[in-house]
Amino acid sequence: MIRIRRSICKQLPQLNNIYNALEIPVKKQILQNGHRPSLEWILPSAVAQQEDELLREVNGLRFDDTYIEKVRTVPSSGRNAAKVEFQLHPQAFVENVLRNKSNPPPQPNSEHVVVEYSSPNIAKPFHVGHLRSTIIGNVLANLHQHLGYRTTRLNYLGDWGTQFGLLALGVELNNVSDKTMQTSPIETLYKAYVVANKAAEESPEITQQARDLFTALEAGTDEKMAKKWQQYRQYTIEDLSKVYSRLGVHFDSYEWESQYSQQQIRAVLDRMREADLLHRESDGREIVIVDGRRIPVIKSDGSTLYLARDIAALLTRLDRFDFSRLLYVVDNGQADHFNALFKTASSLSDRLSLENLQHVKFGRIHGMSTRQGTAIFLKDVLDEARDIMREKRNISATTKENTSFDDEHVCDILGVSAVLVNVLKQRRQRDYDFNWKQALQVNGDTGIKLQYTHCRLNNLLENFKEVDLEDIKPSWDHFATEPLEALDLVYELARFDQNVWQSKEQLETCVLVNYLFGLCNATSRALKRLPVKQEACRQKQSQRLLLFHAAKKTLQQGIQILGLRPLDQM
Repeated sequence: MIRIRRSICKQLPQLNNIYNALEIPVKKQILQNGHRPSLEWILPSAVAQQEDELLREVNGLRFDDTYIEKVRTVPSSGRNAAKVEFQLHPQAFVENVLRNKSNPPPQPNSEHVVVEYSSPNIAKPFHVGHLRSTIIGNVLANLHQHLGYRTTRLNYLGDWGTQFGLLALGVELNNVSDKTMQTSPIETLYKAYVVANKAAEESPEITQQARDLFTALEAGTDEKMAKKWQQYRQYTIEDLSKVYSRLGVHFDSYEWESQYSQQQIRAVLDRMREADLLHRESDGREIVIVDGRRIPVIKSDGSTLYLARDIAALLTRLDRFDFSRLLYVVDNGQADHFNALFKTASSLSDRLSLENLQHVKFGRIHGMSTRQGTAIFLKDVLDEARDIMREKRNISATTKENTSFDDEHVCDILGVSAVLVNVLKQRRQRDYDFNWKQALQVNGDTGIKLQYTHCRLNNLLENFKEVDLEDIKPSWDHFATEPLEALDLVYELARFDQNVWQSKEQLETCVLVNYLFGLCNATSRALKRLPVKQEACRQKQSQRLLLFHAAKKTLQQGIQILGLRPLDQM
């Protein structure tokens, strides 16, 4: 559909984003149009006041008749906005949908979007609480990249603050040896932190010791502590990379909170004082005032708080990346923090505005633990999903023994697909309850369904791999005489681009996920009504293969945008 969209946009250069705003009508309207293909542009509220002028202008334009058969303008009426219908040549439409080589790659977008996501803490196993930030952020970055935006993926790890002092104390209290640390560093460090945290609850002296350790580290006066801290950072990265690999997640850059310690951000704090944004309290703390709230930035002992470091990080990123937009994928509970961050930072730079910055909020997942209800670490949950999939495969009557692929690898991908899609199909701001039974169903709307449909299509196409689909021209006349399921699938495939765009615009992964569920349903109906193996007519067979080849390619793209690895066998 790229060529068709570009031909329309070429005549309307003054309208921003019309390329992505062109949509395939809903099924009811397609039926009313006698199944004739069209694209429609519904006038957004931003241009509603120029409706008459715009519709007049469109009526006076000549569009490329290679693709456009007729243009119809419909004025607004009551609650229905005005729209422009571009009625397409059916043959050009079906060729653009089903033939990959007819579509050039999308044009690059000049905007630079930076996405910060995941951002766990140093020396702790990857907690299920970080899962939503990680996979929502990854999909949002994938969506922007797919649409041609220059995209940078940031992971901003928490390695600073009093908790680091507690961690170091815990290592001492547990008498941790170098050998133990090297064997299982993250597990050892986590246990040390738990021990120190419990000791601090019972003794205020421990808490003060931890504060003193952190203050010395921030001031750069404790070389031994600084060396340990570097080691712990390295252990964390190595452990995280194993989980990220399973989740299909990657980053362009790792940043550390410690990059913005008091020593490093002195110039930023001076700028805040010069701008009269920092105010000293009677107890020695320095605060900013945002919407009437007095928010601490520097503690009375001179060490910095999280907000100070985030302001410095934001200003550094502006210089480093010169971004158009910066998205922070962080839970709902941090709304006040980001309000203070955005308003304070934008007061320090003419290049920043609130429109450049967005807190992508999400709710909590409840009940995500193993079946025994014990672990809350993501590795354990993913291992559990893999083990359940192995159990299901072993008892399934349809599972055939196949030595040509790695069964453990397949079970892991299926388990990860089940867990991730169960999260991504939810509206992000809602809290929800994780349910193992629902997540691992084959017939429901799950990640298993996406993988199963992809495998089914791959199996069909493998049986006809001697057929050169590149030499076959799609035929509208053929599909118009097929059962309705054929054109239903063609139209569903044509909706892929608009759903990718809407998912990006709303910053909602569920838009794309629900589209892919619909695509799987349309594919299953078509496979049932349009047999290939049993079809004696070669022309019908080849046209159906083209249709199912396009379905596989589109489903594969969607699965990959979700960060999953599409399976060919399961």
